[in-house]
Amino acid sequence: MLSDFNKLSNNSRTWVYQADRRLTAADQKKCLDHLDVFLTQWAAHGNDLMASGVIKHDYFLIISTDESFNMASGCSIDTQVRFVQQLSSDLGIDFFQRTNIAFLIDNEVELVPLSQIKSEVESGRISSETLFFDNTIQTKGQLENNWCVEAGKTWLSRYFKQAANV
Repeated sequence: MLSDFNKLSNNSRTWVYQADRRLTAADQKKCLDHLDVFLTQWAAHGNDLMASGVIKHDYFLIISTDESFNMASGCSIDTQVRFVQQLSSDLGIDFFQRTNIAFLIDNEVELVPLSQIKSEVESGRISSETLFFDNTIQTKGQLENNWCVEAGKTWLSRYFKQAANV
């Protein structure tokens, strides 16, 4: 059951899919059109899921379901992943490339390969205060309050400790 994203509770279960490139306006329209069709029929054990999706910062496809209405099941989550995989294939967008880390630098999303984080920190391009998108969040409330956070307050803090010791 398709719902308004803004009306879903902050406890709504949330998944963040990061694209491997900036989504154009046409990409976003196609993604959201396909997503609306999928969410209209998305169910867990025959029970509708109250769900919605949005695209943020031209890179992130976000899907949430209010589990106070009906709980998502393992099978329904698998169905969602298969939907996003098919969307990736249809649109030529990789939503499952996990080695690029997203930062907000000068109000722009920048993808940095994990293998380059250390050198980016050493060069000063990325600091402990640089905003980082933590795509491991699990609820809509976390999306709103803990998704875009200072890198030094996340698992990336180890890179800044290493840089300080050099």
